[in-house]
Amino acid sequence: MKVLNSLPLLALLAPLAAAAQVEYSQARIQGEPVSREELRTCLDRVDSLTDRKSYLDREKMNVDLDGEAIAAEGARLGDELRRLDNNDAAAVAAYNSRSADQNRRVDAHNRRVFDMNSAASRFNGDSVDVTAYCNWRTNRLR
Repeated sequence: MKVLNSLPLLALLAPLAAAAQVEYSQARIQGEPVSREELRTCLDRVDSLTDRKSYLDREKMNVDLDGEAIAAEGARLGDELRRLDNNDAAAVAAYNSRSADQNRRVDAHNRRVFDMNSAASRFNGDSVDVTAYCNWRTNRLR
């Protein structure tokens, strides 16, 4: 019974005991404070990167979907080629036309992937620059 009677008292004292264990940091901020203009520039650059990242994510999703469609069409053309009657000139000409269309689509897709990869590379470099510019705690210490 004594244990049950002391539980409410213990519940009331626990927060006080936790508060008594406070320790304060001795860290000091050094260097010049960041100006409003520097902060505004940093935030603008971060916003720009966020927008570019969203665009790159959407572009990658679209490129991947297009790549899947191209692969499916390539597989369909491969099946058609295996069944193609090489003695039927009209069928061969029709197949060659569809194959040429597919090749142009693959070339366009490859250019799009190259452009997207170039944009992603520029984004990565700009991200490093923004991180260096906006990381005041390490750049501003003396």
